[in-house]
Amino acid sequence: MSDTTSLVTAAEISRLAGVTRATVSNWRRRHPEFPSPAGGSEARPVFVLDDVRDWLREHGVTSAETPLRELRTVLRARVNPQEIPGLLELLARSGGTLGPRAKGVDPEVTRAVRAAVDDVGIGPTVEALTERGLEENPTTGVYITPEPVARLMAQLAGERLTEVFDPACGSGALLVAAAERDAHTCYGQDVVAVQALRARLRLEYPESPGQHPTADVRTGDSLLVDAFPDLRVDTVLTNPPYLQRDWGSDELAMDPRWTYGVPPRGESELAWVQHALAHLRPGGLAVMLLPPAVAYRPSGRRIRAELLRRGALRAVIALPTGSAPPRHLSLHLWVMRAPDPAGADEVLFLDLTPDRSAWDVVARKVSETWHGFDRGERGAGTSEAVAVARVMDLLDDEVDLTPGRHVRATLDADHTADAVAAGLAGLTDDIDALRAAVSTLPGWSGVTEQSWRTATVADLTKGGAVQVLMYRPKRDESEPFDTAEVGRPVLIGRDLATGAEPSGSIDGDWSGSLVVIRAGDVVMPQIRDARRGHSVARVAGDSDAGAVLGPGVFLLRPDPARIDPWFLAGFAAGPDNATSTHGSTTIRTVAGRIRLPLLPLQRQREYGAAFEQLLGLRLAARRADRAAARLTELVSTGLGAGALEPRPATKTSPRKGRK
Repeated sequence: MSDTTSLVTAAEISRLAGVTRATVSNWRRRHPEFPSPAGGSEARPVFVLDDVRDWLREHGVTSAETPLRELRTVLRARVNPQEIPGLLELLARSGGTLGPRAKGVDPEVTRAVRAAVDDVGIGPTVEALTERGLEENPTTGVYITPEPVARLMAQLAGERLTEVFDPACGSGALLVAAAERDAHTCYGQDVVAVQALRARLRLEYPESPGQHPTADVRTGDSLLVDAFPDLRVDTVLTNPPYLQRDWGSDELAMDPRWTYGVPPRGESELAWVQHALAHLRPGGLAVMLLPPAVAYRPSGRRIRAELLRRGALRAVIALPTGSAPPRHLSLHLWVMRAPDPAGADEVLFLDLTPDRSAWDVVARKVSETWHGFDRGERGAGTSEAVAVARVMDLLDDEVDLTPGRHVRATLDADHTADAVAAGLAGLTDDIDALRAAVSTLPGWSGVTEQSWRTATVADLTKGGAVQVLMYRPKRDESEPFDTAEVGRPVLIGRDLATGAEPSGSIDGDWSGSLVVIRAGDVVMPQIRDARRGHSVARVAGDSDAGAVLGPGVFLLRPDPARIDPWFLAGFAAGPDNATSTHGSTTIRTVAGRIRLPLLPLQRQREYGAAFEQLLGLRLAARRADRAAARLTELVSTGLGAGALEPRPATKTSPRKGRK
């Protein structure tokens, strides 16, 4: 371990003492005896940790750090990222803790590790060690598998979960999900030593009692140096790296795993697909999380065709957009089986790309549909999003396996007619709501131009009438991430534009501030489309409260005794408060430059009530517009696919007197 002097930044001192960065700066200015910088730069000085602790103790400042936070501070001060694998290995060999005099380990590190394990257990301690170990590892094309998605993938394997293999196991999320379903042996491999050890420790020291599978997790590149060349298992679960350019295409050109075709250089995912199939016993199942381009890229069509001909590919499932990183894509689950000589002549397609249901509903749809298809029940599942296609119909020039394409082409006539009827009823309800919103608008009276006195939000902030808060990326990457925040809803710009509830969520990749929304806050996007007129601002209600701000969104928090929230929202979103233009299509709103009239609170509330009604009208119109668009698309698709036909026009008698 590193024997250099422990150094800490001002940010780490603030966490150590439980104070703000500004307080640390004040200490440095006002106390000449405060430790002098021992290095770093003028903008980011570093200090000797022991000297800082002595100074804090002498001035009666007790540490506010938990053992886990203190461990993170000690690791950054005393342990290089390259040393973390050795520390994790020692932790695994020593039964989940370190002896008081662990050989070769800095005593301060030993003490901090033992204190963290005693306080929070080995799981969070391993995560803190891993964070330090991964700081210098590139992560391009490598994404975590969220726990809900990992559990779904394990569920799709059904009762086959006895021996499970993940050749790109990362943190071990998929192996842990398999262990939760009673897999008794888990094999894994990852090219990053820290990740392999992290996965091993998660399996050997599970958070849930009773889960104690045999774990064999090794370090190395699975494609180039397979650590388990002779391994054959019942189940492979994996979320491999995407878009690898250096996966070894030249060195592996003659590899015996390529029984479905040699993967082109740009098709690393299809190399992983064949690697997974090569590790299955006959009849074994592989479930893989893949980017949607794998289903249609021209360079991979020959391999896709061979997977179909030999009955290896059994299902392609498009998950709702944002289910897993990268969040802007609708990732696909490929379900494959090591083929038997008889092969298979049908493939299941399930398209949940536009589905906005809660995740448990989505998971149930996927599971029921797949298991029903696997049992031969072709009518099982969610028919509006399902297609079962014959292999011979898929083997065209493109071999496009995108689920949406096949779902649209195989619409069921009865179900489509029912869906149209439901869509029409929904549109009628939205139109009624729009009429109601129009009818509640107040009367208006024209006046000569108002000569208001105004003030900017920056001025009001100085007086304490308004606070401005926004999402900001972390400046200090060493700042710990509280895993308890994973899953908290996130409000994004699209939610404001559509009037929806917060649709994002915090995951393990979250790298920004945590600004929690309160009821009564005014939330706004920083950038809007210049072609759509006014910006959108809304007053946060109960459904927004507790969510956090996402990138590109800011909030204004008024003092309700001085500023009416709806008054603030209405004027802030007006065209006069667009403060700068980027190109010709987007406009940025700078919070501090927003200008408001200075009116008595009662008068503010009168304006605020009008703005609230106008926003209700606007949202009702958008809901009706979206319902009309959905209905139009459904009817057009049904007509084009032959699942619907127009009724003959009803004959009516000509009006009297018409010539």
